[in-house]
Amino acid sequence: MNTAAIYHRPDSEFAYLYQAGVMHLRLRTAHADIAKVSLLAGDPYLMDSEKWDQKPVAMHRGLSTDLYDFWTAEVTTTHNRLAYGFQITGVDGTQIFYGDQGCYPVAQAKKSYFKMPYLHEIDRFKAPEWVKQTVWYQIFPERFANGDPSNDPEGSLPWSAQSPKAQDFYGGDLQGVLDHLDDLVDLGINGLYFCPIFKAHSNHKYDTIDYLEIDPSFGDKALFRKLVAECHQRGIKVMLDAVFNHLGDQSPQWQDVLQKGAASQYADWFHIHEFPVSYQAGRNFEDATDLTYEVFATTPHMPKLNTANPEVQDYLLKVARYWIEEFDIDAWRLDVANEVDHHFWKNFAKSATPRSLIFTF
Repeated sequence: MNTAAIYHRPDSEFAYLYQAGVMHLRLRTAHADIAKVSLLAGDPYLMDSEKWDQKPVAMHRGLSTDLYDFWTAEVTTTHNRLAYGFQITGVDGTQIFYGDQGCYPVAQAKKSYFKMPYLHEIDRFKAPEWVKQTVWYQIFPERFANGDPSNDPEGSLPWSAQSPKAQDFYGGDLQGVLDHLDDLVDLGINGLYFCPIFKAHSNHKYDTIDYLEIDPSFGDKALFRKLVAECHQRGIKVMLDAVFNHLGDQSPQWQDVLQKGAASQYADWFHIHEFPVSYQAGRNFEDATDLTYEVFATTPHMPKLNTANPEVQDYLLKVARYWIEEFDIDAWRLDVANEVDHHFWKNFAKSATPRSLIFTF
């Protein structure tokens, strides 16, 4: 038996509260190495009276890859407390117990159960029902369709003139999306996820200049309001990209830091190690070394926001509420969500999400 391949953690996709009082548990083992997995689970305070450690429940082998098999089980908790372990039988007949201290002979099972001290309903992720029925279509606005040539950025190339390069502009905009809504409906699409549409310097718009303005090359707020309304008339939900991990270096906040250094009112909006801020340019536009401030990846053009700063929090939460309240958007996609502090996302969930949260990294 390949015990090194056996893996579980009491968190994330391996252990989560699926419904009130119902846990889903998952175990990973080496592919084609295990004949049977049984779950031993119950209230840790009732093991002696209920003897649940003597009542194994068979787990189901579902997903398999070239390297691993994944076993799943559903457990109903009586008092929202859970202790559990796995009794594993290899194809060679070997039996072991796997708990939070690793693999043991079955006789030592009681020493190492995984434990969920209390399952709080308020912590359970609750996806709105409409999300489960939504077929999303991701739109990179600058490349989708050019519906209004009058707002094309200077130097825009003719559509399909050549293979796009990283810094090229082609003039895609919101009018182009509006013109093709019925085509999207014909494809069975009922949710649009827009890559950033806010004012920014680049073609991808992940280097935000102003979160409260539509980029002029995409259109204006009146057009976006019309687009959302037309989407809703067709039963299409609208999701915007919340790029709250970093700002663009052309933003007024960062420009103020460049001009005033430590005296800038925005100096604490970012993670700056040394003034004046500086870096060594790399081989291409996005890479840099010797940065004196934190950034997204290695690009000097996206200084990382200090989301622990109350002023930054207030600003970003204002942005999130604005597009919901003023334009009736349905959801936010959270960019680089795993690099933003959990405290901020908890505040974001409380104040800015009346409909849905879609987490992607």
